[in-house]
Amino acid sequence: MNRIEQTDHGQAALSEALSISFRILRWIMGLLLLAYLASGLYIVNQHEKALVLVMGKLQGAGDTVVKEPGFHWTWPRPVSEIIRIPAARVQKLDLDAFWYEQAAGFQDNADIHPGTPLAPGRDGYTVSGDANLLHSRWTARYTIDDPVAYALRQEDAVNALANELQRAVLHQSAVTPVDAALRTGIDAFREGVERRLRSRLISLETGIRMQGLDLVAVIPPRQVEDAFNDVVQAEQEQARTVSDSRAYATRIVNEADGEAGRLLSEGQAYKDRLINEISADADSFRRIAEQMKRNPDLIRDVLREETVRQALANVDNVYVVPSGGDGKRQIRLRLGPERKNPLSFE
Repeated sequence: MNRIEQTDHGQAALSEALSISFRILRWIMGLLLLAYLASGLYIVNQHEKALVLVMGKLQGAGDTVVKEPGFHWTWPRPVSEIIRIPAARVQKLDLDAFWYEQAAGFQDNADIHPGTPLAPGRDGYTVSGDANLLHSRWTARYTIDDPVAYALRQEDAVNALANELQRAVLHQSAVTPVDAALRTGIDAFREGVERRLRSRLISLETGIRMQGLDLVAVIPPRQVEDAFNDVVQAEQEQARTVSDSRAYATRIVNEADGEAGRLLSEGQAYKDRLINEISADADSFRRIAEQMKRNPDLIRDVLREETVRQALANVDNVYVVPSGGDGKRQIRLRLGPERKNPLSFE
């Protein structure tokens, strides 16, 4: 009987211990469940957006698909996956695929012999529209305009951007002469690449918006750089000579135009003065003619006196010979020089 009682007590203790263990286990499982659910809390940082995939499918609809900065909750892993996207920051992509190798022994131009060829597997370059070679380096500045397209429609949107940039550089180089790409049309060359790149990014729906494209450097192959420099120097000398010649021609033309203007102005002034004088003389002649018709003797005497006055104004000595009572006039002239002493015959 005692043994049976002991057995009953042992079973009761075991049952109570199991009950307590199960209660503790339930609490622990509850706490673990709460901790698991709490681990679904996440923070979307400033200048960042997020997408949530639940069982591989995009969570939310409409404006709730893209998670804005702040606190959010979703089912923890492995149910959900959070994709963070730096959507608000301007990012940069550097492209050196068309630059020469920077390894030791290839950095100094002095080490490049003119006869050393480019190595296609080592040196990057593009072919210009006139079959010349170019080295160029580019930097693309972009933002993520559509996080959904950026994260889900391309396996690697940044890699797609790099590939499209290379494609745009190759196509634009193929239609641009080397002189334009190196000197005279650098801006047009860069704008052509950027235009092609923007068009491709829109058609591929990468979710990337171009903010700008920088042509960091563009040079000819170092093996022929001296020849390019000689051509550039000759063209600069030609341009300077042409500029000086045009300046000289402009100066001569301006001087000739000024002289012609002066002569025309003087001729016009002489013409106007002559016309005015002739008009004044004509007016005076008409007035005299009218007066002569009315009183011809008076006008004749006036004209004679005016003529005598003008004639006498041009002689040094004037002799007035008065007439005598009989109307006769005598003119006595002393011939020979005047003597200093009238009594001397010297």
